[in-house]
Amino acid sequence: MTETPTTETPVPVAVPGAVPAPEDLAALVDVLFAEAGPGADRAELAEAARAAFGAERPRPLADAWWLAVPGESYLAAFEVLGLHDRVPVTVRGGEAAQLDDTKRVDGEVVHRVFVTPEYAGWRLVFAESPIGSCAWWPTTVAESLSAACGRAQVFYEDPHADAVIWVAAEGGAVVRSYWRASQPEWEGEPLPWEEVLTVDDFEDEDDFADVYQEPNASEVQSVQAAARHLSVDPGGIGPDTPVRGHGWLALTRAGAGHRGFGSPLKL
Repeated sequence: MTETPTTETPVPVAVPGAVPAPEDLAALVDVLFAEAGPGADRAELAEAARAAFGAERPRPLADAWWLAVPGESYLAAFEVLGLHDRVPVTVRGGEAAQLDDTKRVDGEVVHRVFVTPEYAGWRLVFAESPIGSCAWWPTTVAESLSAACGRAQVFYEDPHADAVIWVAAEGGAVVRSYWRASQPEWEGEPLPWEEVLTVDDFEDEDDFADVYQEPNASEVQSVQAAARHLSVDPGGIGPDTPVRGHGWLALTRAGAGHRGFGSPLKL
């Protein structure tokens, strides 16, 4: 008797997290050992770190503000952003570092910046204070990163201030951006995946003018929608998302040290 083939939804297979190279893992253990205090055992810390990296699985991340650069060229972003003294970090550790990302060294403000593993071909950069305050000016950062990495995007959303920004750049120039409440709000020509509404889509021409006052405007305004088309939406990362490598934690000043922030580095 011939069985009738059935179609079943494949069950996602968990991919083990990437353990850092020995020399990078040693740099992380140096930080953990210095923060652990008396009685700490370096070998135990190294084993705990290896286990933490190996247990990682892709999951949703915060999607309020971040940068995105291609995975194959992301290392150039460290120099462009002025990041130093990087050590490997788990995603949990990188996220926690953003909650206490600032300290002062010789009167200078120093920030911790989290660079994620590669998700679906993209590395995401989270820098709570520099991005959240636009100290890294969106268009300038996108242009500089894209000149070094080929492509780059900046995403920023603050619902309390009704601020929405997304910027896409290639080869050193912005190709498309939306910046709510700026003049103009839209820059560049609509990208192929954008739906551009016209006056014919509205019952009244005045209704169209109230919403779409610029000829190059489209319906894609949210940072999450733009990210899904341009690179990766952090909030949409899950078991099916291809992942490669591990995350990094870097500092905005060389030699500032990973100690002295509001909370110690976590695994």
